Amino acid sequence: MFEKLTEKFDKNKFILIGKLIFVFVALVLIVNLFSSSFAKYESDVDVSANAQIAFFVIDQGTYEGSISITGLEPSTDPQYYSFYVRNYNSTKRADVDLDYTITFETTTNLPLQYEIIKNETYEDDYTSIISNSTVRQDDNDVYYKVFESNATTRFAHTANQEDRYILKVVFPESYKNSPDTYQGMIELFSIIIRASQVA
Repeated sequence: MFEKLTEKFDKNKFILIGKLIFVFVALVLIVNLFSSSFAKYESDVDVSANAQIAFFVIDQGTYEGSISITGLEPSTDPQYYSFYVRNYNSTKRADVDLDYTITFETTTNLPLQYEIIKNETYEDDYTSIISNSTVRQDDNDVYYKVFESNATTRFAHTANQEDRYILKVVFPESYKNSPDTYQGMIELFSIIIRASQVA
């Protein structure tokens, strides 16, 4: 009986089938590993696309930060970025009432249009807080657009307070015919907050 079984058994076919099963299992494992890595990468990209930053205004002084605006294409669809100004952080709240003003500067690498919305949603009717726009040139002959808001905001020291700002950025569709001119360029959007103690 054993001899009949060994006569029907083909060693080469057995090795070939074993190799095919091994390759199949290896491919399944590789696909699963790559798909989970890709999903993690996609999650990181989604979070950083509209990066949220916060300014903790707990003392008088100047606070600065920036948002790098990259990868935009001419379109009718705007991009939105949020940032927050708070009179507290995880361990402390401002000890005194503070007034703050806010100014924005951008490089002029890309022909972008900006609106800044404070404590409103961008889906409804809203008002941009930009009240004045100028251009300045630094010592290295670099040009910057300066956007100012005439409003002064007061934070009381008696409670945690927060202002939410939304930056709306539009790359006008009229520039779609010259993509090589703007490809790979980065626009830097700077936020400058000046806080002073209420007298």
